[in-house]
Amino acid sequence: MGFNFDDRHIVITGGAGVLGSAVVQLLAGSGAPCSVPCFNEAEQETFELSSHENVFTQAGIDLTDEERAQSFYKDAIEYQGPLWGSIHIAGGFGVGNIEDTPLTDFNKQIQLNTVTCYNSCRTAVQAMRSSGYSGGRIVNIAARPALEPRQGKGMTAYTVAKAGVAALTESLAAEVVEDDILVNAIAPSVIDTPQNRDAMPDANFEDWPNPQQLAKQIAHLVSPENEVTRGSVVTVYGKS
Repeated sequence: MGFNFDDRHIVITGGAGVLGSAVVQLLAGSGAPCSVPCFNEAEQETFELSSHENVFTQAGIDLTDEERAQSFYKDAIEYQGPLWGSIHIAGGFGVGNIEDTPLTDFNKQIQLNTVTCYNSCRTAVQAMRSSGYSGGRIVNIAARPALEPRQGKGMTAYTVAKAGVAALTESLAAEVVEDDILVNAIAPSVIDTPQNRDAMPDANFEDWPNPQQLAKQIAHLVSPENEVTRGSVVTVYGKS
């Protein structure tokens, strides 16, 4: 059975990326009005789904800026209607041993991953509480090293930042349960993308979860049919 998201407005941060595009394609194709913030006009122009009838995009959105995040959600709600769901894929990856990672690089990972997620979660909760819906759904994106920190060897800053996303997910889920806002996250291993294939040409790509598989998991968590799962960081490792 397919998903039915008719009139369920969903924000997807990072929606113009590889994973985000797979999520937007699935949700918009299932009837969801989708809103995607783009960092700049170049990202907006190259986003293939920006012309989809169910998709609203806006350029110039830096989600590390609380006011810009709030402004985007406000405009998205005016254009697409009350907010049902918010999926937070926006982030960034960084590698480097601790000796090679100055504090500026550490802070960058915190900003790109933890702060963008926090600003989006905070704004989404405010919007959902005043939406007129009975509740809502939030899905964050953690990572395997967030749950297994030793897997983060050589990328400590990224590991700490994604661990913050996992902790935020569990804490917020308990905070908003009485509002029937269900908050969850997925924690992928290595995602099967062209970039990762180029970076690891000797890996067994079939072991990695692909964006379409992850999109289905995210769609379930953000759907009205998910009535009981909250505070979970769902491992999506494939065979890796």
